[in-house]
Formats: sequence, structure tokens, C-alpha cells
Amino acid sequence: MIYGSDIGRKFYEDGSVRRYPGNTVVADVTPDNPAYDVMMQLHNMIKENDCEKYVILLPSDSYHMTVISGLNDQVRDDAHWPPELPKDLPMTKVDDYIEAAVSKFEMPRNIRMKFYRIAFGKACMIARLTPADEEQNRILRDYRDAVAREIGFKLPNHDNYTFHISLGYTHVVPEGEESERVKAVIEKMNALMAEQPEFVIPGPYMAFYNDMHYFSPTRLPRD
Repeated sequence: MIYGSDIGRKFYEDGSVRRYPGNTVVADVTPDNPAYDVMMQLHNMIKENDCEKYVILLPSDSYHMTVISGLNDQVRDDAHWPPELPKDLPMTKVDDYIEAAVSKFEMPRNIRMKFYRIAFGKACMIARLTPADEEQNRILRDYRDAVAREIGFKLPNHDNYTFHISLGYTHVVPEGEESERVKAVIEKMNALMAEQPEFVIPGPYMAFYNDMHYFSPTRLPRD
């Protein structure tokens, strides 16, 4: 049995969440958004097709699109940490730093997006999204570039970042015939997504998290 790459990092082997404090800029996908219904249909397809053993499904009230990632307490290497920021800085001060950088720019509002395809690998299962047109893409990319310059560095995937809504994290990697069966389910999920019209993501906000189940618009206690 091969566990997903985030088992032991973001999740325990039994699928429960581990502490993984960080900050980010997200836009929630709430029940009044048509994209939420699509996400729930995808969620149910995983369960109904007995694929839940492979994916730790996220709670529906945590559905969001990440606009730009911030910093994480447990990932303090050169590729994921601003060079001017001490690597031993307490997380409360890290929150201060990122919040100050984010606050200098107006966040994009009413972002028009489209569903694209499911991506499932050793780390996670996501519903990939694309901006509805080039203007929406430019707005998002310009905002991300401005915030990254203010923070003082770009994360490794900054320039080719894939917008998405996470369905869950890989618990166990399917192998052999099971892998083929999961791929068949994913093709059905892709067909559903291909039928969907564009939708609007409302205003993003600075979010704080201590694990992958809850993203808060207000500061969280940091140990």
C-alpha cells in the first residue's frame, strides 16, 4: 500500500488532520454559488463509486479557490520562504508580514471562472479551473505578481500556477486494476465539468489556517 505524499504531513494515516499552520488568499465557494453544487456532485461521485478509500474528502464548507498562497510554518526552506524573513520567525510574526503585504493591493472581485478537468496524483484530487477569458486571467496574474513582489519572492509554481478547488487529499494511491477503475470515474467527472457554464467567484480574502479543514478570515491562535 502506497500512502499519498501528504500523509504524515497534512494528514495522519487514518485520514484525520494534522496541524499545519499557514496563511493564504482564498475565495470561498459557498452553497449559493452554482459551482458549489458541481463540487458536491463530484464529491458524491467519489463516494458512490467506492473511491473514498483513495481520497480524504474535504468538508464542503472548506471549498475555496486559492488566489495566491502565503507561507506555512512547516515549510521553511529556501524555495518556500522569503530570503529577507528569518526562518525561525514565530508564526504570529509571519502572519503579520503576509497580512501587511496583502493589504497593499486591492483584491480582484467577481472573478469569472470555468471548470476544466480533474487532476489526481500522489498528493491530492482537485477540480482544475481556468479563467473565463484572457482579461480575467490577466487580472488574476497581475494581482498574484504584485503580491509576490511585495512578499519578496515567488513560490516555485508561481508562474504556472493552476487555479483549482480541492476535493480532497490522496489517502492511498490506487494501483493496477483499481487505478484504471478510478481513471474511469474521473472521466465521468470530467464529462460533468465540461457541461458547466462559467461561474463567478466573489471577493477573496486573507485567510489563516491551522489545518486543511478550516480557513478563517480572522487570525487564529498559533502555538
